[in-house]
Amino acid sequence: MSLGNTFQDQELGGSAYSKVYDEEVYPLGTLRIQPADEVVAANSTHAGDRVWIFVKITTEVAANKVVLHDASAGLFNGLIAGTTAAASVLGVTDHTIGTGKFGWIIRRGCAEATADGSSITAESPIMTAASGEVTDQTGSTEARIIGMAVDAATSAVGTVYLTLP
Repeated sequence: MSLGNTFQDQELGGSAYSKVYDEEVYPLGTLRIQPADEVVAANSTHAGDRVWIFVKITTEVAANKVVLHDASAGLFNGLIAGTTAAASVLGVTDHTIGTGKFGWIIRRGCAEATADGSSITAESPIMTAASGEVTDQTGSTEARIIGMAVDAATSAVGTVYLTLP
């Protein structure tokens, strides 16, 4: 698995992962590891390394939303997720990416995600919910688990730890 660590976020003024592109400037599916010191510099409530993946968005996805693989558009093309199995999830947006645009989304590590109308409970497994949101895992829905809530949130953005492969 190529991790393509050819740039440092801080060297690019802290904007390397938030840039939105009009064209495929990196191969789709490229992974990059953001070192823990850069993660903490970007958000002092986060910790640890973070893995980003380069994708194309087929339908605009707002910041802090779960991105689903768009099976009709090809590998590493994404759109806003609904209640879906974790195996189909590409990651979570850190910023809005428009229709037909390219950019980096968080695949593994600390992120901010939007809780659905119910709450997410700190230290509880989280799963996909409607409209690209997350909720506490309930019942026999283990296949939808994408990580763990770091803090509690209700209908707002909360810190989560993504465990996508």
